[in-house]
Amino acid sequence: MTGNSILLIDDEEVLLETVSDDLTEGGYRVTTAASGEEGLKSFKTFQQDLVIIDLKMEGKNGLEVSREIKKMNPETPIMILTGYGSMQTAIEALRLNLEDYVLKPVNRDDLLEKIQTCLNKNNNSHSTKPKPTFSQNIKVEDAGLTRREKEVVQLAAQGYNDDEIANMLSISAFTVKFHLKRIFKKLGIHKRVELIVSLGK
Repeated sequence: MTGNSILLIDDEEVLLETVSDDLTEGGYRVTTAASGEEGLKSFKTFQQDLVIIDLKMEGKNGLEVSREIKKMNPETPIMILTGYGSMQTAIEALRLNLEDYVLKPVNRDDLLEKIQTCLNKNNNSHSTKPKPTFSQNIKVEDAGLTRREKEVVQLAAQGYNDDEIANMLSISAFTVKFHLKRIFKKLGIHKRVELIVSLGK
């Protein structure tokens, strides 16, 4: 059991309940909110350890809510959920220094892994090691990527999630995830959103 608190904000009731159940089973204390406004009220009161928020919602959208949460507590890690990856929202997510940009659908194990990574980074945020800086000039050709890795990186940059890439390339989602880890290391990047901003069309 981790004991960390998570604020989950999504106006899609089924997803809200499903993800909340998954996170609770994973040992987290979960508070749900069905709108951006409701989520802001909850965060003002409880200051949860991590916020996971849908990008597209009625009323205040995910980026607007994230901006207000960062004003209240700049150190709070925030994960954006989105059904697509767009250049505009990816750039805004980087500007707000959001921790992750997760493409739907995301399976339970991948989400739990991403959450733990976010929380671990936050716990180590006071270390003397400088945070990696983002460069919009990722040079794929100079990174020594294999043919398959180049195929994966181009699809990921266009906003496709792991399952979609797996179907397109006739490989497993696990293999896609493995390739992405190697790609990130070779390119010297840390977030999927960086691919979308630099290489997306």
